[in-house]
Amino acid sequence: MRIGKKIVHEKDRFQAFSVPCDNPAEVNCIIKQLTDEYRLKKASHLSWALRNERSDSIREIKNDGGASGAGNCILEIMRKMNATDTLVLVARWYGGRHLGGLRFRIYRRLTAEILNE
Repeated sequence: MRIGKKIVHEKDRFQAFSVPCDNPAEVNCIIKQLTDEYRLKKASHLSWALRNERSDSIREIKNDGGASGAGNCILEIMRKMNATDTLVLVARWYGGRHLGGLRFRIYRRLTAEILNE
């Protein structure tokens, strides 16, 4: 498991996590474990994506966690970096200001950073 550093932008806080996962049925358990262990219960959004390599294809699932489009941003970077059998979760604590499209750049950046560690 990899844990990214927390970043703050305009009072919003973000943190990324990467966990090896080759079974989509384990996603909810992994997210619950991360939520409990790293105090993510107060996060406004828990967005994630998973890519699993199969013998003849790649299965992809994502969840925006209430942040419309965030799961797609995470998945897009995972595809570009050819990351498989990995769950990437990005937690966001909303700080009261709308970030617009900047939030998507943050999701992409944090995903790339956590996958490069």
